[in-house]
Amino acid sequence: MGAKFRVGEGMKVWEGVRLYENTVCRSPEDLFLMIQEALRIGSGALLRVFSKDRGSYYVHALFDDEKLLLIEVIFMRTGGRIRGEGALRPFLGMMERPFIADVYSLGDGEIKDMILTNLDLYDVTPHVFLFELFTPKLWRSPIPPAIVESENLRSLE
Repeated sequence: MGAKFRVGEGMKVWEGVRLYENTVCRSPEDLFLMIQEALRIGSGALLRVFSKDRGSYYVHALFDDEKLLLIEVIFMRTGGRIRGEGALRPFLGMMERPFIADVYSLGDGEIKDMILTNLDLYDVTPHVFLFELFTPKLWRSPIPPAIVESENLRSLE
């Protein structure tokens, strides 16, 4: 079963095998297990995660079997975007409460195509190891108020 979604002027994505759609995640572990399932089937996992904790937004992220390759936050109301390293805090923060996730499995060629199509985003994304993103110590630690209340984040919502 192939699936395809496009993200306006932001990250351009390719087809993948949709494994989970509109799945409620109650913890980071739920999402981590879905990513692991996508990686068991293919070489990469493409995520589209929806949260409503500070306004409605989507996080789009691409992982290979080791690390984060691309990440972008898109605010639904304004179309504002946070790309790369700045998108990590909203991504980690949204996992503190239930959220909705779509997870796709991608093959090696699809991952390479996505990276080449989104080189600007690849260059600004920190290539954090998957296990580091989902380490309980990391996602349970409080997000510094300066980052949560940053003017840039507020203006994009």
